[in-house]
Amino acid sequence: MKYVIDTSSTSWVRSIAHYTSQAKYRSLCRGLLTRKIKEDNEISYLVCHMEKYHKTDITPIERENERDESYPANNPQIDCTRTRNNYTVIKRQCSYTQHINKRIAELDLPTKVRKDAVLMCSFVVGSDREFFKNLSEREQEKFFADCTRFFADRYGEENIISAVVHMDETTPHLHLNLIPIADGRLCAKQLFDRKALQTLQTDFHSVVGKKWNLQRGKEGSTAKHLDTMSYKVKKMKDEAVAAVLQASEAERRKEAAEQSQAHAEQATHELEEKREQLQREVAPLQAAADIAQEYNAGKRKPNKKDVPALAADNARLKQELEYSIKDQHDVFQLYQKTERERLSLQEDAKTLRELREQAPDKLREALATAEQRKAVKRSSPFKSSGNGWSK
Repeated sequence: MKYVIDTSSTSWVRSIAHYTSQAKYRSLCRGLLTRKIKEDNEISYLVCHMEKYHKTDITPIERENERDESYPANNPQIDCTRTRNNYTVIKRQCSYTQHINKRIAELDLPTKVRKDAVLMCSFVVGSDREFFKNLSEREQEKFFADCTRFFADRYGEENIISAVVHMDETTPHLHLNLIPIADGRLCAKQLFDRKALQTLQTDFHSVVGKKWNLQRGKEGSTAKHLDTMSYKVKKMKDEAVAAVLQASEAERRKEAAEQSQAHAEQATHELEEKREQLQREVAPLQAAADIAQEYNAGKRKPNKKDVPALAADNARLKQELEYSIKDQHDVFQLYQKTERERLSLQEDAKTLRELREQAPDKLREALATAEQRKAVKRSSPFKSSGNGWSK
């Protein structure tokens, strides 16, 4: 006897040998269904993202694409220790600009190329980390070779400037740069309009994606499947915003520290003067109290006529002494608190000075952000009321 689980929607059929126990059969079914759900959730998509570049953009793109271990990377995803693992699928024996100029010269165009013409279209091609994790090194190379061959067959290998695989970032991906030439002329606008890009995505998936069991994203879908370039941009943008906010807060604290330091020093000076004044006032009171104590102890014998007056003076002096001692204690406590605040502000100022020396560009961005927020706050027609916001 055999049991068969048939999920016809996916043509997934499994045969199960005879089990004497129905409990074992149900347990096996649950395990198979769980595995099926997990497999459905682990879907990898074929990524293909394009950007257009003008003449002035080409050299920076070339430096980034063809980087070596000495490249000053400002992208936090780049691991310079793995840059040596990058490799080229197509590499010219000249620079990007030289190859572009050579191809344009071969076209023999009737008019001069416009300054704002798109000279290079750059594709970022790949998939997610799980896809590459399941491929061997040789299989990864074959995948990127298939991607490059698709573009070479479609747009002409002579128009491909370079094809570089980056292995030193979070996920392996291919940078493929080509000159947008069709019908013997530059035509990026017509060659890669919205409809043409949709057709490219479909054909690319049919030729390459299906071969490697990758899915194509739904057309018009709002699902947030980030491709490699979008993920890099988003990550760098988030980190830049965080750095600006941090620098803005640091600058605000720096300004507060600089303003408060002068105030703290002035307050400390005034407290020192007050303390000295209290000490001067306490001295005669302490002397009078000592004399009164000597009278009370019998060391001095006042005249009988002076006894009531001395007793009154003694009580008054004793009370004034207690008040003075209390005032002196409070002033000293306030002095200690102010001194602690002054030291803390000095430490904050030192930290901010180091930030200004090490990251002046971030501080400038923070100052600009702070000024913009102040301007928005000043120009806002709303004010806070007890139950919410009102004009």
